[in-house]
Amino acid sequence: MLKLSAKHKRGLALSLVMAASLYISFIVWTGYEEIARATARLGWTGWLLLLGCSFGNYLLRFVRWAFYLKALGYHLPLRQNFLYYMSGFALTTTPGKAGETIRSVYLKAHGVRYSHSLAMFFTERFLDVVVVTLLAALSVLAFESYGRFVVTAAVALLFMLPLLRSRHLVSGLRLLAPHFPYARIRRLTLHLAHLLETARTLLAWRLLYTGLALGLLAWAIQGLAFHYILTTLQVDADLYSSMSIYAISLLAGALSFVPGGIGTTEAVMGLLLLNMGADTVTAVAIPLISRLSTLWFAVVLGLISSLLIGLGEKSDTGNSLLPR
Repeated sequence: MLKLSAKHKRGLALSLVMAASLYISFIVWTGYEEIARATARLGWTGWLLLLGCSFGNYLLRFVRWAFYLKALGYHLPLRQNFLYYMSGFALTTTPGKAGETIRSVYLKAHGVRYSHSLAMFFTERFLDVVVVTLLAALSVLAFESYGRFVVTAAVALLFMLPLLRSRHLVSGLRLLAPHFPYARIRRLTLHLAHLLETARTLLAWRLLYTGLALGLLAWAIQGLAFHYILTTLQVDADLYSSMSIYAISLLAGALSFVPGGIGTTEAVMGLLLLNMGADTVTAVAIPLISRLSTLWFAVVLGLISSLLIGLGEKSDTGNSLLPR
């Protein structure tokens, strides 16, 4: 039976407690009643719409994940594969990308090599960064000071694609590995070569365009949900400004190397909203609403998926003990 390690459990518990403490402290410091009133303006319909958009984002990204698995020659039951994918979100807030580790462990039991599942994760994250950076490039229409930097980053990422698709990079790493003085570095270099070799398969033109299209649709839906929050709370922002604020905040969180971008994403989002003319309470409430309906909704779904996987394994173990 597959279980989280004690280290992962401690990391998950610690990260959740720290993040929750940060959120609660921030709300109390800013003013609970004002934020509660701003949040209540969405109503149940608004919250259901936001959660529905988030689930649509996860579903589209899962379709891409399943597409990659099939491209590598693996065939898993749809329900089981979906639970494995969603379970990774339970560990979004833990250090060390532990969420992907648990997915790889689950998939290993079905014969999926670690190098393949990690290559899928790498390709997914890379394409997500490309898509989010392209959405952030809309900032050139609203925030000139941010726009030039984001457009430069988008161009750099697009130029990285030929390098990642090059077989010369893989062969170069394999030739370089034996010349490193430390065995651990040699092994890591060879592992990287294996990962990039599989990633080359997933970055073939047909798979690349499919992955980019699914990623663009997934994150555009999330950007539309963010625009809905701004519109409901009466922040004067057009659609491209809303999407660029959301995307820039995600990139800032990713570049901070803080698990889940907790704190950094909210801070940048709030500062951009203030720059758009939002009042302080609204600039605090919107990031909290956005993150509750995206990051923390994903964590809850991940925990539920992990529980269902555990219950399914217990059931299978119990059935195996029954006489046949």
